[in-house]
Amino acid sequence: MAAVINDPQCCPSCRGGLIPLSETGQDNPKILRLRCDECGKTYIRAGAYIDFLDDRGLVFKNRREKFFREIYARSYTPLTNIMFIPCGGARSARNEVMSRVKIRDGNMVLETGIGYGENLLWLARRYRNLRYYGLDIQKEMLINCISNLNRWKITAELARADAQDLPYRDNSFDVVFHLGAINLFGDKGKAIREMIRVARPGTHIVIADETEKAGRLFSIFTGPAEKVVPPVDEVPPGMRNISLSTIWRGYGYVLEFDVVK
Repeated sequence: MAAVINDPQCCPSCRGGLIPLSETGQDNPKILRLRCDECGKTYIRAGAYIDFLDDRGLVFKNRREKFFREIYARSYTPLTNIMFIPCGGARSARNEVMSRVKIRDGNMVLETGIGYGENLLWLARRYRNLRYYGLDIQKEMLINCISNLNRWKITAELARADAQDLPYRDNSFDVVFHLGAINLFGDKGKAIREMIRVARPGTHIVIADETEKAGRLFSIFTGPAEKVVPPVDEVPPGMRNISLSTIWRGYGYVLEFDVVK
């Protein structure tokens, strides 16, 4: 009987452990699927990441937004550099958020919207022996992330998953952060509760995204959207040191708090 993987990753539906399944008849079988040892659901290992979503993905409010987001995913880095010029530049904007992440050498790190992986490069240049985990809901983002991480010689466990149903065990990570796109989530409160669930007690959670000021600019490309409201009221009672700050010259916000369990 195959053993359950000793890893923070788990079934996002029931939190059961994952059992690796391999093709038969090969001398060196490669893991292609993983099965939950509790509910029996199977998940595909698509190259360097596990796909927990099958055909599910981002939900767009209209075709215009879908077109823009798909183009953005294909040209993420150059478009991000252009979009952050009014904020003082992409490098300054990244530093403004990442400098708030409380981290030490050897920590377990989770980014719940990894994009092209550039925040892991920021961390790798400053800390040692970190164990990286990251997810994104878009395949295009993960494909480019894998390419970047290989080029930068950074090892990370990646997943295509929904940040509102994280495929990780409780109390797994020392560091949990999310930079960008939480404004698009259908249930921001659930996403925040999931970040708290997988974080260890005392973890300092950092969440950043665009403000309404930036949202009005985005609407030129994506069409009318709901007013941006930072999800500070979605942080559950009992968390400590809750703060909400304006960053990126007014185009962004950062929500921070310490996990109490």
